[in-house]
Amino acid sequence: MATCVRCGKELVLPDRGRRPLYCSRSCQARAYRARQSVVVAPVREQRGEAGLSRELIVRTAVRIADADGLESLSMRHVANALGVKVMSLYNYFAGKDELIDLMVEAVFADGLDSGPPVRGGWRAELEAAARWEWEIYSAHPWLLEVIATVRPPLVPSLLARFERGLGAFDGLGLDPVITHHLYLGVSGLVQGLALLRVSEIAAGRRGGGISLGQWRAVTVPAVYEKLGAGRYPRQSALRDSPDVVADLEEIFTINLRIMLDGLAGFVETT
Repeated sequence: MATCVRCGKELVLPDRGRRPLYCSRSCQARAYRARQSVVVAPVREQRGEAGLSRELIVRTAVRIADADGLESLSMRHVANALGVKVMSLYNYFAGKDELIDLMVEAVFADGLDSGPPVRGGWRAELEAAARWEWEIYSAHPWLLEVIATVRPPLVPSLLARFERGLGAFDGLGLDPVITHHLYLGVSGLVQGLALLRVSEIAAGRRGGGISLGQWRAVTVPAVYEKLGAGRYPRQSALRDSPDVVADLEEIFTINLRIMLDGLAGFVETT
């Protein structure tokens, strides 16, 4: 049953055309006013006691999360790194959630490309966007935990990046909802494989961890040998294949190419 996203009332769906989101114009207007009331404060200099500034705090928090993971981030940890009292940070932020939102804003703003579209059409633009996203998760592994959700931080630089990704489909005559789904599919591929990359980085941070290639080349064959290769013949047949011991960069590149090939077929027949 379809319901109004504002009040929850059951919707009467048309036989054709796009399904409505609201049961009435008043609900649509209330939703619009609610969106307009959301104010996202940009990262900007606000200097205060002890030489602190909003930007300095955000950059320090990013460095902590990059080095030790988001689980290590706390207002006290940031205050200690800056050599100030923890309560002084609350002159700049309401709490940790606002700080994390502005960390996302800062990281995406640093890598935001406002130049013209990539030469080569929609495919080149999407590939560039996917590779950019892959690199940013490698540089800032904690970002994946914050971004890969149905309610990501609605900060300007993240919205600008998403807007540019959707723009790759301009001129193809596709429905806006379809372009939204297609772009999320490409981003979802990046995020899914980035889970492996982030876990590899986390294992290395803890110390004593091994890379994905080492795990497949040493640990997996040892397990098959112990359990009996005959129990898993298809997987055991891959033990000596160099392709299976490929690094995550190669896995990402191959799967991105396959997805873009599939999208090309879809675009050509739509």
